[in-house]
Amino acid sequence: MSVYKLSLTGVLLVIAGGALGSLFRYLVTLITNYQTSSPFPYKTLIINMIGCFLIGFATIRIQHHANHQMIRLFFITGFLGAFTTFSAYGYETVLLYQSGHIKTALMNILASTVSGVLAVISGMWIGLSIR
Repeated sequence: MSVYKLSLTGVLLVIAGGALGSLFRYLVTLITNYQTSSPFPYKTLIINMIGCFLIGFATIRIQHHANHQMIRLFFITGFLGAFTTFSAYGYETVLLYQSGHIKTALMNILASTVSGVLAVISGMWIGLSIR
């Protein structure tokens, strides 16, 4: 189990990564700006798949890097913490359920969970294959 120690450098790395992650999350929502009659939260699913892939890839790629803790704070905790939208996923799923879209809510849970796990595995696999 890792012991995390609060430091100014660590805080600044998380803040910087978080700012960039938020910006990239916004840019992806602009790039994927399309209209659909479906209540399914496609943008959130896309963000979560990208984020899950990147966390799998980054975990493998930085594990032996000399500055892995600093990279982890900046990229995984900061950038991906702000970029991914798991809280939005939960909220949108509840809203779907509350508005009577029970099948769509269940489909969102299944699609997000399965695609997220598969994206992490594929990120790790690709991360291992690049040497």
